[in-house]
Parts: sequence; structure tokens; C-alpha cells
Amino acid sequence: MRTPLMIAAGFVLVTSQPMHAAQSFDGLWAATKQDCRDKEGADSKTMIDLENVINGKPAPLVDQYENHCRVDRKIPAGDGLVLSTTCFEFWDDYKKNANGRKVTIKLAPGAGGTIKIDGKPYLLCKRKDQLPTAR
Repeated sequence: MRTPLMIAAGFVLVTSQPMHAAQSFDGLWAATKQDCRDKEGADSKTMIDLENVINGKPAPLVDQYENHCRVDRKIPAGDGLVLSTTCFEFWDDYKKNANGRKVTIKLAPGAGGTIKIDGKPYLLCKRKDQLPTAR
């Protein structure tokens, strides 16, 4: 038999759940469809993996051409995130934690399934589960 207290508790539980899941920023993004192509060289491709793990330890990452950024802190900002990162020009420097520079990166949902990276729109090239495993 349901009591009014049980019904009220169930109502609170159901109504306190978010109406929709937050957009995931994880995946391979680019400013243009042309930049989504798998080619070497400078372009806008940006790989975001906020759940990345290296050697069994969390290692969130934002990776662009010659700009490999370790996420030091994630700060919620409305429906987006502000990432405090340390960025390295070379992957070897990233692994050695040498010659890094502090960079702030702002992520926000965009229109039609896009995201904004520092205010600029990026479209999804591949979801995280479609990408090769981390280095």
C-alpha cells in the first residue's frame, strides 16, 4: 500500500532528475567539414577527451595540431565548461611535462549539435567511441 509520503518522495525523485543529459564535448571536432578529413598538417581538428586515462590515472586532454593540452581543472560555466590547461607544442614535451604554457579553453554547446570552443563553432567529425584509443 502506497502512503502519501511514499508517493511524494517518488514525485520529488522523478522531478529532481535532469530533463536531458548535458551535451558531451568528447569527440573529434573541426571548424569545417573539410577539416574533418583524415590528413596530416595544420587544420582546425580538435580532439576532446575529458575522460582520458594514461597509465591508469585520469588525464583529460584537448589535442590540436601542435597544441597538446592537459586539462588541469574543469569548471562548470552555465551549460558549458571552462578548462584550465597546460599546453605543449610537442607530444614528447607533454609526456615529460616540459615547456608547458597555461591556457584557458571555454567549451559551450552550440546550435544543431555543434559546440563552441572559445566562442567559435565546431562540428562533430567523430564521436569518442569512433576514435582510436589514446596514445
